[in-house]
Amino acid sequence: MRPIYLISKTPYEGVIHIPILTISFLNPPIDFTHYEGIILTSKQAILALENYSLDWNKLKCICVSESTAVVAREVGAVDVEVGDGYGKSITSVLKGKKRDGKWLYLRPKVIASDWVEAAREEGHEIDEVIVYETTCSEETAKMTISSEGILIFTSPSTIRCFIQNHPILSTHSVVVIGTTTQNALPSDVASHLSSSTSVEAAVDLARQIASEG
Repeated sequence: MRPIYLISKTPYEGVIHIPILTISFLNPPIDFTHYEGIILTSKQAILALENYSLDWNKLKCICVSESTAVVAREVGAVDVEVGDGYGKSITSVLKGKKRDGKWLYLRPKVIASDWVEAAREEGHEIDEVIVYETTCSEETAKMTISSEGILIFTSPSTIRCFIQNHPILSTHSVVVIGTTTQNALPSDVASHLSSSTSVEAAVDLARQIASEG
């Protein structure tokens, strides 16, 4: 069977993990009492919260996807609402909220979505605080990638870091976790879009492609 490479921050059982990104957590001061709730778009943002008191978990949480919501609940969040995996869905969740409350978006240094401005245009007050940043891992440059491999990309940054040191060959099959990631591929690279914005769905699709030879 063709090898499957998961190019992501975190591993997944049964496939080859390429930890293409290095995560650095920042610890800016945050007074959670100023906010109606927290907006979380990644597991890393939740991990960054471990550097703060547990008072944050009393707030409402809007998570971009169910996989992010699972992690939020595991660390104590109780009042959790979930988007469909894309940043723009957060704006839809916010539509049902009162506009006199302020929301806190815990974000990476670089983001790939413009949903924040759309939400502000609809009258929602959102503070953005950078709690982590990602850089390309130098160690993965030495990894050998089979020319027959199936590559799973989980974010635009994983694509950017991968192509710094490895070519995407015509013999590769490429699976992407969502349309934002798909749009970050070089224009000459064809790809398969997973059925949902989850690593599980992307791996399932990659395994199906591998079984077809």
